[in-house]
Amino acid sequence: MADGQRKLPRRTVVSAVGAGAITSLAGCQGGGSGGSVDESAPLISHERFGKGDTSLVYQTSTFYTPIEDQSDQPAAAPALKQQHEEWADNHPDYRIDVEYPAFGQWKNNLLTSAAEGNAPDGSTLDSKWVADFYEYLQPLNDYVDDIDDFFPFVRETAMRDGDLLAAWKYTGCRCLYYRQDVLDTYNNGDPPVTWEELLEVGQAIADGEEMDAFMFPSSSALANLPYFWSAGGELLDESGAPVLGADANRAALVDALAFIRDLVETGVTPQRVASVEEIEFLPREGRAGNLAMFVGNNDQIERNIKNPIETDDEIPDDRWERWKVAKIPRPADGEHTTGVGGWTEGTFREGDDGAAAAMKSFIGKFAEPESMGRYCEAAALLPTRESVFDDDELYDPDTPYQDRFREFLQDGIARPPRPIYSTIASEYVIAIENVVTGQASPESAAQTMITNVADEYDAT
Repeated sequence: MADGQRKLPRRTVVSAVGAGAITSLAGCQGGGSGGSVDESAPLISHERFGKGDTSLVYQTSTFYTPIEDQSDQPAAAPALKQQHEEWADNHPDYRIDVEYPAFGQWKNNLLTSAAEGNAPDGSTLDSKWVADFYEYLQPLNDYVDDIDDFFPFVRETAMRDGDLLAAWKYTGCRCLYYRQDVLDTYNNGDPPVTWEELLEVGQAIADGEEMDAFMFPSSSALANLPYFWSAGGELLDESGAPVLGADANRAALVDALAFIRDLVETGVTPQRVASVEEIEFLPREGRAGNLAMFVGNNDQIERNIKNPIETDDEIPDDRWERWKVAKIPRPADGEHTTGVGGWTEGTFREGDDGAAAAMKSFIGKFAEPESMGRYCEAAALLPTRESVFDDDELYDPDTPYQDRFREFLQDGIARPPRPIYSTIASEYVIAIENVVTGQASPESAAQTMITNVADEYDAT
C-alpha cells in the first residue's frame, strides 16, 4: 500500500470466496512513483490512461476499454477515450494503470482485497454490488455536481447518509413492446395498462390472429419482477434481509405468479414461453410477425427490431415503425414499475488531495453530463441524469422512444444490491417456470421460493 493510506476496516467476506481466492488481479492502491512513461507513447492505451509518474490502480472490464480493437463495445470506445484524455490533460502528474480481472471472481476478490485494506484505488462496479462495498467506497460529493439530477433509483441505491458512493454511469429499463397496427384493431390503438386489460385484449388477439398475443423472457428475473413490485411486494428490508414471507409480500408474490398462470391458461401466452432463454428470441418473433406484444429491454428497439437480427432477412426495413413501447401492465390497484440495472464506478482511495483527488476526479468524470451523454449515445444506453435527456448537444441518439424511456425510468426499481438477490432471482425464475408448465400452483411455487431464499440467507 502507498504510504499514508489507512488500512480499511475488516469485515466478514462473502462465503463464496474460498481460501486463497485472492489473485494478483486484486491489486493494491497506487499513489507511488511507478516510473516514467516514454514520451513517444500514446496518452491513452489499453493498460494505461495518462502519462504521469504517479500511478493509480484501476480495475474494469474490457467492455469499457477506450481502445476500439480491444473493446467488447467498440462503438463506445472513442467516447471513453475522449473522456480519459480530458482527465489526463488535467492531471499530468498522474496516470491510471488498468487491470482487467476475470469476471467470474472479480467481485469476490475485490471485496476481499477491500476488507484486507488492499483494494485498488478505483474500480468499475455492477450496480447490484454497490451495497456490499458501502463501508469501503469513498464519497464523491465534491467531484460529482448536482446529485439531485440523478433519477430516484440512483440516489436510493448509490447514496448513504448523504454521501454519493458510486457514480452510476448508465442504465436500462424494461418495457412493453406492442404492435400498434394490431392494437388499433383490438384495443382502439391503446396498449394495455392493467393485467386485466392485457388478458382481455390478449385473448382477442389470440382468437383473431395467427400470432401469439404476449410473451415475456421467462429466464430473466428482472424482466418479471415488475409484476411483483407493482402488486406492492418488497424483497428485502433495510438491513438486506429477505422479507418475502411477510403477509403483504407473500400475497404480492402469489398474485404475480397467478397472473402469469392466467396468461398461459387463457392462451394469451403460449406455454413454450418457459423455454425462452435467448434475449433476441422475442424481438425476432415480433419482427417476423409471430408476436403482438412482449416485455423487453429498452435497447431492443434499436438492436433487434429497427436493425435486422438477420442481415439477410426479407423483412422491409421500415416495418420496425409499427412497434411502440409502453409501461409494463400492472394490477388495477397497483403502480407501474420497471426493473433497472447498469454499472457504476467507485473509489477506495481516502482523502481529497493529491492522488486521492486525482482518482476521485477520474471516477466522477463518468457521471459528468458531457461524458455520460457521449458514452450513452454511442453505446445505445440510457443516461442516469435527467438533464442529459434535455440537451441535444450532449445526447441525441438515433434510437427511437427516448422520451418514453425517460418516463419509464421515473418508475425504476434497481436490483437489490445485496448478495441474497442472486438467490432470489434464480428462485423466482424457477417459480415462474414451474407455474407456466403446470408443475406447481402459484401458492406452492411462492412457498417453495420463500423457503429456499430464507434457508440460503440463514446459511450465509
